[in-house]
Amino acid sequence: MTEEKGRHDPDDFSGISLGGAAFILTVVALRHPWQTLKELLTVVRRLGRRALRHAMAPVALVAVTLWSRRRDRRPTFEDYLHGRDEEGDHPRPG
Repeated sequence: MTEEKGRHDPDDFSGISLGGAAFILTVVALRHPWQTLKELLTVVRRLGRRALRHAMAPVALVAVTLWSRRRDRRPTFEDYLHGRDEEGDHPRPG
């Protein structure tokens, strides 16, 4: 193996410099503007969904925690003290 093959230029993109790759991408994007716009909107929509999913994860975690606590709620000592009639909004007689 020669010394030339072992070295890798960080500005090398498959034999094309990074500037050359950016130039080719720009030319292709300008030749097909509607296709470029369509692909760009697809990428933006996908990134938006991912960002929304990451932003909503803590909210969903709190909701699941609160829902599970309410669902598994067992009667407490105060429930036995006050009786089960006070759970609803029942009017008191007289």
